[in-house]
Amino acid sequence: MTDDLSDQTRSQWQSVKARIKLTKIDKPVYPRPTTMPPWQHVQTHQHTWGQLAYTSNGVLTVGTPVGRFVIPPDQALWIPPNLPHETFCRYGGHFRSVYIEKKYVDVLGVDAKILHIDDLLKAMILEVCRWPTDYALDDSTLRFVQVFIDRLKMAQTSAFFLPTAQDKRLIPIISELHANPGNPNTLEQWSEQVGASSRTLNRLFNKSFSMNFSQWKQKLRALRAVEMLEAGHTQQTIAEQLGFESSSAFNTAFKKAFNCTPGQYLKR
Repeated sequence: MTDDLSDQTRSQWQSVKARIKLTKIDKPVYPRPTTMPPWQHVQTHQHTWGQLAYTSNGVLTVGTPVGRFVIPPDQALWIPPNLPHETFCRYGGHFRSVYIEKKYVDVLGVDAKILHIDDLLKAMILEVCRWPTDYALDDSTLRFVQVFIDRLKMAQTSAFFLPTAQDKRLIPIISELHANPGNPNTLEQWSEQVGASSRTLNRLFNKSFSMNFSQWKQKLRALRAVEMLEAGHTQQTIAEQLGFESSSAFNTAFKKAFNCTPGQYLKR
């Protein structure tokens, strides 16, 4: 799960252990507000409760055995209990996680998934994260928690996700492109490096990701663009760093991925 820690970027990431003092949760939800500096990598860890990872500003990337999730401010990630995960924060930000009692797994599911966070859910997450850790568990709080869980159950899922490749022929390609999304290598050029034909590699991309190499690379670059937009980079800078021929080409690719232009995304 550490393909973002390639030789090119390993020195930039500041790797730290997860700071978890809890051994169990004795309440339905537990507030966990944190601030992460740029280039922080929280090492792989897991816990016996669920976690809703939400960012009030900045973008968080979470690596799991099933793949990589990108969490911008209008999304949140449901992490079920006992799922190993690590986090990457390239540009820093404020995060408002909510730990959730294991009994709600039957409602929220056993698989990690990105959820769309509407205005009501956002307000509820921020409200929970204002509670003290020893908050009173009275009738009104229990009602609030139940509505909160119900709203999470109703939330739409999002496609801010790239599955993990298992085939050893794809791993060098995936690792390099995660570290350097602007790498211009064609599939034919990659085939010379990994010892498999371009036709075989494209078949493996379709098998692993249900999309071909070009589509996978476009999605990776779109997800990285979200990080850079949230960090305040100009569209021209993003286009150059991600290997687009022009800002117009970047706009077209972004709109195809997210059904809106970069400008519309930021306003939304």
